Parts: sequence; structure tokens; C-alpha cells
Amino acid sequence: MKIKLINFVLFILFFAFLPAQAGIVEPVYKQLKDPGTDDLPSTVSLQITPNGKKMFVLDHLGNAGTKKVHIYDLTTPFDLSTMDVTNRLNISLEGHGDNLLGNNDNKDIEFNNDGTKVFFFSEYGSLQIHNLTTPYDVASISSSTLVADDGLNYKTKYSVDDIKGVEFNNDGTKMFFVNGKTAGATDIAQINLSTPFDPTSGIKAYTLDTEPAGVFKHTMEVSFDDDGTRLYVSETNNNSTGLTTYMYVYKLYDPFELSSANFVGKWPIKGNGNNISAYSWTFGNNGMKLYIGTEDLNNDGDDIIYEYDLTCPYGIVICESETASVASAQVEIAKNVIHQNTSSIFKRFEWLRRNENKTNLNSHNLKLNINNPILASLTNKLQSSFKDLKYTQASLKTKKPLNDKRKWSSWIHGDISFGRRGDTISSKPKGISTKGISIGTDKLTKNGNFLGFAMRYGDDDVDIKSATNEELNSESLSFNIYSQLPGNTSNLNALLGLSFLNIEKMVSGNTTGKRIGKQIYTALSYEEEKNYNKFDIIPYGKAELGITQLSAYTDYGAEGANNAEIHERLTFRTGNASAGFKFDHTLYMDESRLSRNGFLEYVFDFTPDIDHRYKNHIDNVTVENTIKRYSSNNIKGNIGFESFNKSGYTFALNYERFQSLDNSAHTDSLLFKFGKQKNENTNFDVIYDPLKNNNTEISYLKNYDNFNLKIKSNYAMYSKIPDYGAGIELSATF
Repeated sequence: MKIKLINFVLFILFFAFLPAQAGIVEPVYKQLKDPGTDDLPSTVSLQITPNGKKMFVLDHLGNAGTKKVHIYDLTTPFDLSTMDVTNRLNISLEGHGDNLLGNNDNKDIEFNNDGTKVFFFSEYGSLQIHNLTTPYDVASISSSTLVADDGLNYKTKYSVDDIKGVEFNNDGTKMFFVNGKTAGATDIAQINLSTPFDPTSGIKAYTLDTEPAGVFKHTMEVSFDDDGTRLYVSETNNNSTGLTTYMYVYKLYDPFELSSANFVGKWPIKGNGNNISAYSWTFGNNGMKLYIGTEDLNNDGDDIIYEYDLTCPYGIVICESETASVASAQVEIAKNVIHQNTSSIFKRFEWLRRNENKTNLNSHNLKLNINNPILASLTNKLQSSFKDLKYTQASLKTKKPLNDKRKWSSWIHGDISFGRRGDTISSKPKGISTKGISIGTDKLTKNGNFLGFAMRYGDDDVDIKSATNEELNSESLSFNIYSQLPGNTSNLNALLGLSFLNIEKMVSGNTTGKRIGKQIYTALSYEEEKNYNKFDIIPYGKAELGITQLSAYTDYGAEGANNAEIHERLTFRTGNASAGFKFDHTLYMDESRLSRNGFLEYVFDFTPDIDHRYKNHIDNVTVENTIKRYSSNNIKGNIGFESFNKSGYTFALNYERFQSLDNSAHTDSLLFKFGKQKNENTNFDVIYDPLKNNNTEISYLKNYDNFNLKIKSNYAMYSKIPDYGAGIELSATF
């Protein structure tokens, strides 16, 4: 009974503290600007370029000679106080063959997604479209840039009373009209377009009635956030003063789909201490700015533009994290952990292949310097017989090594990576950095196979490139077992790994949620044993497959954001297949060897779409977002070197580039490796010189780190005076 009581108290306290974030999120008024000196323009439509350097204002009046778009330069991007009103450009919309209809009517200016097409709508159903050679260069419009008049009246075509506001979705496959004929009888029409940004190709798909949300005044403008999951509708009081007007906010559980809209709240529109009506408005600076144009007869005058700062992107009523971007970043972290582990271990496989036919510089060797031509033919056979007997390196070609000579070899591999994932329709670009260190050990087994174990610790940081200051920090610990199965003409490499992840979600450096994960993965690579031409070209193929499970967690968002998102457990598969070729050329020197190596491969990412489910505490409605892979087609290249010295130590440095062929996503990596081969550091030498009285020297050399112990004797086989000698030498190298 006590346990149940405690749980009940904790339950009450949890929900008691949740409303501590309660209350709507409100824009913060910053300043106002009069865009003219003669009550013109009348600010019926506003737009600002993505870089914040130009603002466009459409005029309310429709009399002859006044149908214009006014273009302003902003000296400081997004700062309304630096708007150059004196030198504004006034571009006429008349005389282009498709004049806008009506006098004193509402008009709307819209662009396509890259600013190469501009649309001028009239509330009476007419439309003027121009193609722009330079994005957002509205000053260049003329009859030559005009798209031929389609002859349509869009009020009639799509059965709307008045077109007060217009909006497109990100890819131009949907168009939205605000139908604001009378107060208390407004709605929003969704038009699905079969051809992107072609208003003639549409079918009216849905009408959202705004009255249930309490919209009782004229609606004049509509907009969405950047991923189409929030909808904003404003109202105006039709020049009446003292009345409170609102901006209404909906959440859309299917992006840009009005049928999924759910009303969440409204904000009383105020500016400079006054109630104002949003005759027109637009967002700027990735949703961190709001600009409202009014036609109110209030203390601030007529035709005023108000500027607001938002505490979070599109932060009106509620703040939401970059949910789609965060979820996709978590998937990318999981994929990167697998990639870094397999990359490190396959680097080890390359080292083994590079050394499988080469005598270790510190292993037992027989050196025969025979200058007698008659005996020279015996050199190779005799030398080989000694090598085969005393060879101690864990070679993939040694079928039956001596039991007491199989040694464990250790290696260390470090990696540092920097990269970027480009933005998609629903996801922000991300900066990704990774640091990791792998430690492994391996040996040749009794049956001739190669077996190894490796552990990797990694740290991944993802910076989401948006105004929210959101980032992810992940720590991972991985355990791997790997093996190489030698063949007569090819090598098959395999590994199996297990990782544990700890992911922290942060906003402005403060942790807002934690998620743990676990994954299992495997990788196979196949390569030909045969080398082609002097650069040792080696064809190969590789495949990776992993399954990751991330725990459920709650993201509480930034302080004061009025947002808590509960994310369900997420299980997903990732994988890729690649094919390419390696090159590897070794230079032999007196005390060391230098390998110049690298590869080039095509990588196909076959990771399926991943459905991610979450809900917000405000409405408690589960939302499902689909995370798509960034790029199916990729290319990866690597170039570097590896140095082997006589003490058994190796050092390698490689630069690697992973480049998407579908977009600008890429990763640059520096890979470091240190290794130590544990072998008997001895040499057994027999030197026979027939030109020097048939002198024969036998020596035994043993290396102890920096010290060399040499025992030798000599004998002149055919000297009349027998010459015997013996000695011990101790030398050191520092």
C-alpha cells in the first residue's frame, strides 16, 4: 500500500511540474518601420529573402499605375531598422500581358523553393508568374520574363470566394488558399498539384474550417513552419481599433496535409504595446524572425511593419525541437559507429594481407653470401629451408606453425572524422565530428585461420545547423571478434560486433533528454589474392549489416519552450554494399619497409525508411515521421602509407573521403594506426666467402629491445695455418 501511495504522489508531482512550462510561447516585439512616407505601400503582402538582405512589399491599391511591388535593401540582414526606404525600387506589375484584376484588392507575392519563379496573386482570382534568371531578382521582371497567361480564374477553378493568402509546400506539390470573404466564415483550401509549382495542375483536396478554433474575424494570411508540421493563420479586425486579433496555431501530424491539422492555441497579436491586426506577415531567418504588416489606424500610424524575435524557430504558442533532424541524426550516429568499427578492423586485415608472404624483419633469417658461381645455385634452396624452419611471424600462408612460436600481436587504431549531412525537405543540415580509438589483438590458430578481438571507444558530436542550437553527443563502446579465412586465390574477411550507445540531446549546451542504445552488426569483405600490375591492384567487395535499438526517452526541450516530446523505442536496420579496388605498393629499405596504399569504392546504402513515433504533451497525439536515408549512391576513397621498422613496430596514416553522389553530404577522416608484432628477435647467419681464403663465418644475433647480443665464430677452410676465431659483441641503439 505504501508503494502504491508513493507512486501516486510521484505521478501527481510529475504532472504538477509539467505546467511549470505552461503558458503560450510569445514572439518578442523588437521594433517597427514605416515602409513609406505617403501611406504607400499598404503592406498587403510581405516576403523576405532567405539571406535577409531584401524585403518585398505589395501595395493594396489597384488603381492604374499603382500596382507595384516595392523592393527594399536591408543593410544588416533581417534588421528592419536598416531598411533603405528612400532608395526603394518600385516595380510595376502592369503592362506585362497578364495584369492583376481589381482595385483596392488584396494581393499576395510568393516564390518557388529556390527563388527562380515569382507569383503575384490577386484576391479576385488572377495570377501573374515570372521566371527569374537570378533567384529573387524581382527587379528584373518584364514582359520577357512573364509566363504566358493561362486564362484561368483561380477563384472559379478551385471554388473559393476570395484569395486572401497563398502558400506552397516545400516541393511545390501542394498550394493553399486562405478563403477570407466574410468574418466568421473563413477556411483554408488545400490544392494538390500534379506538376510542382504549376497552379493550373491542381485538384482541390481538402478544406480546413477555421471557425471551430475561434476565428471570427477576417483571415488574411497563412504560413507553415519549415517542415510543414505547424500551420499559422492570422486574422485582421478590418481597420477597427481596440479589438484583439489573434494568430492561430495548428499541429499537422502529416506534414502539409490539412486533414491532419489539430488546433493547439492562439496568440493575441500585439506590437509596441498596441493590439494590431496582421494584414500580412512572413517569417525570416530560419523561423527566428516574424514580420507583420498592418493597416491599422492606431498610435503607430498606418501601414506599419513590426519586427519580432522568436525564442525558438517558428515559436508562436509552442516551441518544438527539430524532431525530424534529431531523429535522423540519431540514426546517423548508429550507422557511423558501425562504419568506424568495420573500417578500423578492415584496416587490420589489409596489414595482414600485406605481410602474409613477407618475412618479418625481426624473425629468424638465414643470410648466405656465396660468391662462388658453382655454389650460388644452392643459395635460394638452403636459405629457404632455414626460413621455413625458423619463420615465426603469424603468416596466413603458414599452414603448420610451431606451437611455441604462435604469438599474439597487438595493434592500436585511432580515427578522427569531420563531415556534413546536407538538408532534406524535412531535415536540417548537420555537422558531424567523430573521435575514436580501437585496441586489438590477434593470432594465427592451429588450423591455419586467423582470429582476433578488438574494442573501440568512440565519441560522436552532431551539430544541427538551425537556430535552435540543438546538438547530440554520443559515446559508444564496441566489442568485435574477427577472422580471416585464407584461400588459394582469394581472402574472405569477417567480423561480428556489439555496441552500446549513450546519446545526449542538448539545447544551447543544456541536456534536455538522454537515450541509450545497443546494436549488433556484421561485415564481410572478399578480395582477390592476385595482384595486377606493379601497383598491386586488388579487386574487392564488402557488405555491412546492422540492427540498432534505441530506448524510449522524453525530450523536455529548451527552458520555457512549453514542449515535452515523448519518443517511443526505435528499432531499425542499416546496411550497405560496396565494390572497388585497392592498390598497395611496397618499397624495401635496409631497416624498414614503406607501403603506399589506398582504395576507391562505390557504396550503395540500402538502409530502408525508418518510422519514428513520438507525441507532444500538449495534445498527447502520436505522430509518425519517416526517416529516409540521405543518399543511396556514394563513393569512398582512401590514400595513405604504412611504415614497418626492424623492431616490429608499425605506423600508418590514411586520409579517407566519403562523398554522396546524390547530394553534398560528405565525411573526411584521418586514420592512425600503431602496431607491434611479437616475434623472436633473432638472426642466424652463415657467410661463406671463397675469395677470402674460403672464409666461413657463423653468427647468432639476439635483439633485446635496444640491445643487440651477437655471438660469432669464423674458420678458414683451406688455409695452411688454420684460423679459428670466436667472439661476443654487445651493442646498443638509442
